[in-house]
Amino acid sequence: MMILHGSPVSTYTAKLRIALHAKGLRFEEREPEGGYRSAAWRERQPTGTIPALEVEGVLLAESEAIVEYLEDAYPAPPLLPGTPLQRAQARFLARFHDLHLEPRARALFPLVRDAARTPAQVQAAAAAVQDKLDLLARLAHPGPFLAGPTLGAADLGMVVSVLLAQRLLGALGSPPALAPPLQAWLAAAQAHPAVVAGLAPWRPATEHWLSTAFVPAATT
Repeated sequence: MMILHGSPVSTYTAKLRIALHAKGLRFEEREPEGGYRSAAWRERQPTGTIPALEVEGVLLAESEAIVEYLEDAYPAPPLLPGTPLQRAQARFLARFHDLHLEPRARALFPLVRDAARTPAQVQAAAAAVQDKLDLLARLAHPGPFLAGPTLGAADLGMVVSVLLAQRLLGALGSPPALAPPLQAWLAAAQAHPAVVAGLAPWRPATEHWLSTAFVPAATT
């Protein structure tokens, strides 16, 4: 059985969890012993990142590489559409998430913990997220999923990061706006059984983190 090494609160672990459920695969999930920053984990996974997927004793790292492995090893049901051009478009949206949207959502974590944050800092972070969401609305044409009629590689991380951005910016008092097509996509994505199962550990872990990490901004 495959082993997913990750963390319940990790965006990219949730991304892979959704992929595994979408493929209908059985897997065991474990947190790295001692945490993913530990020497023991870095000994096993030299880049020290999560998630990683253990397959027949081999540890695969980097979520996009793992999604490609799953698509090659278990082609049905597919996470990429049929034609080379459609597949390239789906891969582009997946990379847009990893390189553009997710870093903006991740940048909200230190703001949540910072009592010295200013309204200008929150507004700047919110604007950076909003810029990427507006760009996504121009790049994607959901039908109802980002790259076609079925859940696919383009949706896996995007749904997690959009929900994360909504939750953290909401806590900071500056929730983002989604264009109507993206609102419809998010509703369809959240209702998909693989997403429901994939987010089941992530949602409470994120809420717990927020309840313990959020610091009200200091007033002067």
